[in-house]
Amino acid sequence: MSDKAQQKKHASDEESEDESDEEELIVEEPEDPSVIRIGVIADTEVTLGLLLAGIGYHRENFRNYLMVEHGTTLDEVEGFFQVLYKRHNIGIILLDYPTAKRLNHVLDKCKKMLPIVVILPTKASIIPYMEEKDRQRRQRQRDAYM
Repeated sequence: MSDKAQQKKHASDEESEDESDEEELIVEEPEDPSVIRIGVIADTEVTLGLLLAGIGYHRENFRNYLMVEHGTTLDEVEGFFQVLYKRHNIGIILLDYPTAKRLNHVLDKCKKMLPIVVILPTKASIIPYMEEKDRQRRQRQRDAYM
């Protein structure tokens, strides 16, 4: 073997040793029980936005978010909500408006102080609301001038 080939082999051996050392150094830390997390059950658009903001969490076969699509059954949504609601480290559960409407019968039974359930408006739910508010405002202005 030539000197260059031996040097390359030696360098690649050192690199593989460094990589194996780095792999051994990655140790999963135990979860801090004092950290309160946010859970999300919403459509894809809202969930992706919140994940990009850094809310996502995934550890030990648990994730704190569920993307609700047209094919997602009510049982899946209810089951995931119950899992989030019963976890000790979830402080806030964010629901989009259509999902909250689907879970209305479950939300009526939620009486614990934590987690707090927050309902987020979506584009589809806020437009009719804003149009109605605008219509009422215009009507009040007309009544004021008469």
